[in-house]
Amino acid sequence: MKLHHLLLFLFSVLAATLTAQTTEPPLLNNKFSVWSQRLDMSAYIGQKYRLTVAIRAEPAKRKAAAHAFIRNEGPEGGYQNWTFMDNMNARPVRSQEWQTYTLEGRVEKDAPWLGFGFLNVHNGAFYYDNVRLSVETEPGAWTPLPVPNGDFEADTLGPWQQTSMGIPARTAGANATIDTANPFEGKHCLRVENKQRKKN
Repeated sequence: MKLHHLLLFLFSVLAATLTAQTTEPPLLNNKFSVWSQRLDMSAYIGQKYRLTVAIRAEPAKRKAAAHAFIRNEGPEGGYQNWTFMDNMNARPVRSQEWQTYTLEGRVEKDAPWLGFGFLNVHNGAFYYDNVRLSVETEPGAWTPLPVPNGDFEADTLGPWQQTSMGIPARTAGANATIDTANPFEGKHCLRVENKQRKKN
């Protein structure tokens, strides 16, 4: 009987280990890292939305930069499942001083979820704070919407998670932590550090 119990225990440990291995997000060798979350905006079909984010950067090389992004996504999410994206490609952030940046879009019927977050390109330390979301409920009148842990004052990073192209993934050499050294507002901000082994 004891042997039977031992075998059952070992089998359960093995099953749990295999499950953890199969559900672990893939590790990628990207030149960028992404932290993001999604919100259901289906109550605001056709209305404009606005995301503002405070950003500063400590790029290790000239090409390195911090970006915020927004995407109109389908309800199911998934790999590259978006109809619109603004990732600040034309205005990368390299300044070490905090500044607030604004991104805008419109909620679409076929893509009513909002994917948003931070894109960190090449090596360096990149900081984000004070994430704010609002919708234009009347012409010229913007109504704030809650962003879970948008001020990074929670004890954990959740619901922010590391992703790539819209799905959970990890980037080798990338790490995100809650930072207290120089927040834009409050006591904390998000610090993302990219340390890629290969040359940029």
